Amino acid sequence: KSVFATMPVVVSWTCAAQAQVPRHRHPTAPGSSARRFSGSRPLTKCSSSKTSSSNFGLLDWAGSTFIPQGPIVSSTKFAWNTMWKTLMSELAPQDQSGAYTRPPAAYTSVVGVTPSFPASSSYTLYIGNACPWCHRVAIAAALRGVPAESLRIVKLVDDAERASRGGWIVESGRDPLFGAKDLREIYDSAAGGQYFGRCTAPLLVSDAQKVVVANDSAEIVRSIDALPGDDVTLRPAALAAEVDKWVERITSEVNNGVYRAGFATSQTAHDAAALPLYRLLDELDQHLETRRFLCGGSVTEADVVLLPTICRFDDVYSVLFKCSGRRIADLPNLSGWLADMMRLSVIADTYDAASARSSYFGQLFPLNPSGIIPAGGRSTKELVAQWLSRSDPAKRERLAVGVSALHTRD
Repeated sequence: KSVFATMPVVVSWTCAAQAQVPRHRHPTAPGSSARRFSGSRPLTKCSSSKTSSSNFGLLDWAGSTFIPQGPIVSSTKFAWNTMWKTLMSELAPQDQSGAYTRPPAAYTSVVGVTPSFPASSSYTLYIGNACPWCHRVAIAAALRGVPAESLRIVKLVDDAERASRGGWIVESGRDPLFGAKDLREIYDSAAGGQYFGRCTAPLLVSDAQKVVVANDSAEIVRSIDALPGDDVTLRPAALAAEVDKWVERITSEVNNGVYRAGFATSQTAHDAAALPLYRLLDELDQHLETRRFLCGGSVTEADVVLLPTICRFDDVYSVLFKCSGRRIADLPNLSGWLADMMRLSVIADTYDAASARSSYFGQLFPLNPSGIIPAGGRSTKELVAQWLSRSDPAKRERLAVGVSALHTRD
């Protein structure tokens, strides 16, 4: 039967026991009348600090035959675990094994590929800085130098208590395209009525048609590569196959891997996500010993999708998502690659470390019910300086002598 039905009984036992022994006098002290229960030793209660509180003091009384500790602990753990799994299934859908299963994106069109969304048109992009999926999109837009008349960026803030559904509200108060206050209202407006589903970011919307183009970060990155901007491409035709291979593996085992490890509700599910994650991080570290970037001497889409997870790994994922089996600081070539990415000034400006920590530790309630954010976190500027200090730029540059860090269009 449900443990919730038995909890009042446990509490009433405790209250009854506390009522039998005055808190101001030790029950076995001289001048006291120690009460005995049939077949049990005298109940005793250790004195505690006047400034501390243990509510019902369940474990203070545990150990007697009247209040055995085992059932108290096991019942409480079962009740807490049941409630936690219920909360986790709402935050992150689970399969029968306790593994997180990311829902598929509802919109997957690509600008310049889908005929109704030409590259010559204008679009609005909704992103939240704390989100790594939004971060990859922001990096792509920064590297491509897409002008504001082609891509207007609206910033979102993670605040589930103020959002009507999901967690994103418009930072400026109202968005310029629909006048919406939060992402749910934007989805509703773009859908032409009430939208049913998860209201996720990033979100790309056509200004002309006021409909959603895509809410899948991979498709949005491809869309950004098609828009007007600097003479730069993140997926050069000659490297397309290699780029796609890395993007698929990194998305599955690293980007999704940290979330599957952190959102797992069973040890088996956590191990199934964490161990492949560690193996690929090791492989990437070895691969980058002889390459400046993942696909050669220049940045590609593969580097773009990897960077947001690596930025957050030691600060957030190793702690909150229990991915402590590796640290980026201990992987010299991956650390060197991170420094190379941050030497591109437009990339450093896309990351807000304080916002990321606040969102993860403050908003993911089932993983951190206290909402306590670890003290001593470094600012983005301090983190970048630390990352740069771990790398020898001359050594990294020798891996791609005479090669530009960005690919020009064919």
